[in-house]
Amino acid sequence: MNMFRAWYLPFYGTGVIHGDPHLGNYSVREDGTVNLLDFGCVRVFAPKFVKGVIDLYHALERGEEALAVSAYESWGFVNLSRELLDALDLWARFLYAPLLEDKVQPIMESDSGLTGARVAHQVHVELRRLGGVKPPREFVLMDRAAIGLGSVFTHLKAEINWYRLFHDLIGDFDAEALARRQARALEAVGLDAPE
Repeated sequence: MNMFRAWYLPFYGTGVIHGDPHLGNYSVREDGTVNLLDFGCVRVFAPKFVKGVIDLYHALERGEEALAVSAYESWGFVNLSRELLDALDLWARFLYAPLLEDKVQPIMESDSGLTGARVAHQVHVELRRLGGVKPPREFVLMDRAAIGLGSVFTHLKAEINWYRLFHDLIGDFDAEALARRQARALEAVGLDAPE
C-alpha cells in the first residue's frame, strides 16, 4: 500500500510521476515507508491531464462515453471515431480493472502477463486496422509507468483493495487545487509549469 501511495500520491497531489517504477528503484525501510530511487525519468503533467485520468476512470465506472471522449481529448487524442474509442477503451478497461471492483484482489487475475500481452496485441491490431494513432507523449510515459508499477505488484503477489486505495487518493480531487500545489512546488525548484 505504501508503494502504491509513494507513486500515485505525487501524481494526484502535484501532477508529478516517477516514470521508472521497478523493484530496483524502491527501498523499503523498517517502518514500512518507501524510498523512491533514480529520478532520471520524472515527468510533470498538466492538471488537465491528471483530471483526464480520473475522468476516464469515472467514465468506465459509470458507462459515460462522453466523459471518456473528454478524457482522451484532454490527453491530446484527436479525431476519435467510434472504432478508435472502442480500441482505446479496451486498453483502458484492462488498466483500470483492479480499480473498478471494491474487493481485495491481485493487481491482475493472472500473474503470467499473458492477459496484458493479449490485450495489447488486440489493441495494436485494431489500431493498425484503423490506420494507426499517434498517442500523445504524456500518455505513452504514463502508460509505461502504470504497466511497470503493475508488474511490481504482480511480482510481489500483492493482494489489496486497489479500489479503496485509489478512492482514498482521488476522493477530494480538485484540478484547480492541484494546479496551485503544482505551481508552488515547481516555483520552489525553479521549474516552469507544463502547458
